[in-house]
Amino acid sequence: MKSNSTDVNRGTRTAVITGAAGAIGGVIARQLVADEWDVVGLDLQSGEHESVNWLTVDVTKSEEIIAAAGTLDRCDLLVNAAGFGDRAAAKEMTPFQWDRVVDVCLTGTFYTCRSFHPLLSDSGGVIVNIASAAATNALEMHANYCAAKAGVVALTEVLALEWAADQIRVFAVSPGFVSTPVSQKGFAEAPHRKMGIEARTPMGRLAEIDEIARAVIALASSDFAYLTGTNVIIDGGFSTDGGSSGLF
Repeated sequence: MKSNSTDVNRGTRTAVITGAAGAIGGVIARQLVADEWDVVGLDLQSGEHESVNWLTVDVTKSEEIIAAAGTLDRCDLLVNAAGFGDRAAAKEMTPFQWDRVVDVCLTGTFYTCRSFHPLLSDSGGVIVNIASAAATNALEMHANYCAAKAGVVALTEVLALEWAADQIRVFAVSPGFVSTPVSQKGFAEAPHRKMGIEARTPMGRLAEIDEIARAVIALASSDFAYLTGTNVIIDGGFSTDGGSSGLF
């Protein structure tokens, strides 16, 4: 945040995370705070992490993202983790269901990347877009989500191509099935889905949230300075075993 602080242990690296009150975004935020980053969380409501600087923002509103970026004087890492699904058969999906998922997952990612470009260019920063294994593996009942996340991967590739000259790395991370509160609630209602996923996953289990968060942070570090324009799938090998047909 714009500040006259003289604390030499803080403020040297700033991360901005959309969807920081959510499961994956929240754990990424917590791990970055533990690593002594200044973390700014953009979400519709503040999360539970007191060390995060919270800004109430709707990522589907370009003017709100631009205003949020204007309150900062630095951004070294942007993580676009805002997203959700709203399942329905394609022939029954309402315009609202389609528009809302695409707006949050894809359009919001574009607005945020564009708005924070100047700060990221100044710092030679990194953008990590949270896509999904659903971007490359069709899920029944998820036409909106699959299309939006495939768009995130394509957007990532274009931005990496255009913004390499600005010293900005852009890549996507695509989790498979992750053990989040939302997924666990769904599996409680249909336990056969979880059993089917685990049976079809070579590693035999869902991912833990902190595994995804650690991967995001590691890949964003200078250890991977030559990594850009790619989509890193983290799904325990699920994609190698024929995808998800029949599970949903």
